[in-house]
Amino acid sequence: MMNRFSECILTAALGLLLWLIAAVAVAEPRTALVIGNGAYRDAPLRNPANDARDMAAKLRELGFQVIERTDADRQTMRQALREFEQQLRQQRGVGLFYYAGHGVQLKGQNYLIPVGVDIRQEFEIPDEGIDAEAVLRAMESAGNGFNIVILDACRNNPFARSLGSRGLARMDGPAGTFIAYATGPGAISQDGGAGRNSPYTRHLLATLNTPGLSLEQVFKQVLVAVEQDTGGSQIPWVASSLRGEFYFLPAVSSAVPVTPAAGAGANPSLPVLPATPPAPRVVEPAPLPAASSASSAAVESPEMASISGARFAISRRPVSLDAYRRFAEAAGREAPPGGKPGDPVQVTWQEAVDYAAWLTQRMGQAYRLPTEAEWEYAARAGVLVVDPDGQEREWTCSEYRQAFAGQEQRCASRLPEVVAIRGGNWRAGADPLSDDLGFRLAREP
Repeated sequence: MMNRFSECILTAALGLLLWLIAAVAVAEPRTALVIGNGAYRDAPLRNPANDARDMAAKLRELGFQVIERTDADRQTMRQALREFEQQLRQQRGVGLFYYAGHGVQLKGQNYLIPVGVDIRQEFEIPDEGIDAEAVLRAMESAGNGFNIVILDACRNNPFARSLGSRGLARMDGPAGTFIAYATGPGAISQDGGAGRNSPYTRHLLATLNTPGLSLEQVFKQVLVAVEQDTGGSQIPWVASSLRGEFYFLPAVSSAVPVTPAAGAGANPSLPVLPATPPAPRVVEPAPLPAASSASSAAVESPEMASISGARFAISRRPVSLDAYRRFAEAAGREAPPGGKPGDPVQVTWQEAVDYAAWLTQRMGQAYRLPTEAEWEYAARAGVLVVDPDGQEREWTCSEYRQAFAGQEQRCASRLPEVVAIRGGNWRAGADPLSDDLGFRLAREP
């Protein structure tokens, strides 16, 4: 009898402890929209409603105000999204969207499928489905600076195989957005069979109970668990442009709330550059913060050079393959294969942006891609180590236009259609999905 009584006391104490930790963590408002659709007429799913209910309950434990919908038709989903945007606009803080159910891509666009739709042909998908980017637009419209999107969609079912393309397409949200997919682009995920939850949501719910894990660490652990659980057939994937740290459940001794960068999502204020660059000044790598962990201590600040009067510093060399691999390991991503550790890494534009955001978090200084104007100015000042043949092709944060129109001096606030790239004394544009370009970093000196 005493043993059972002791177990009850221990369980109650543990529950109280977790509640207290969550209460300390919630120094900022937390708002979530959770939707689970499974009661489809032609291709029903067993677990999304359970996934949504369990996720909503867990998020409430973690201090979120939750808008919860299950088996929602199109109008219900639209109204819920509108309510979500209004709450975010009023409270700001952390915004989270979770969706479980059918999702398809059509011509590179992702659509979440409501219950009760009548879709017979692909051309009907945009009219019947909910554009997944509408969620990102709602968060951006609300002016929210820190957003999390979790998509447990693309479940293996006849619907996804008969309409649209296999799996979801990659999405890129505004700065300050973390997007988590149950599986990689173009792949399908499992619904979970006879279990209560999908493999992805089951492991996510379990990992959210662990105090002291940052947002990135949570999803890295989920990736490993899902990959093992599914025998490698399902590998979750994330895309991030966060500029702050976030803990669902901080450690008791260090309850650290989200700290979005000031003005997240806005273009940085950039100076008008003088016509003639003054003499360069090489800046030694900045020391790591004293509180850095052993893993982050291995991260080296790039060798930066500043130019008097220009109010920005730029890395003398492109980011190396070795440096990017450290980021990829920490973020649970794949690094480009092959090459020597010191060779410039070649990645997509968003991957370069994500690296800059990660280094900002690690180093406590605001890194980003240089604007096209900054790249040119630094090259004329002679501070860049460049390919003597002028064959380098490097990302900037500026959009590309054939005619100069001022965009050269500002960063794009979201994924541009064409990104300005630089090399030697030439400029051009490139598809941001190209994965064969290097990049440097800029920061305020």
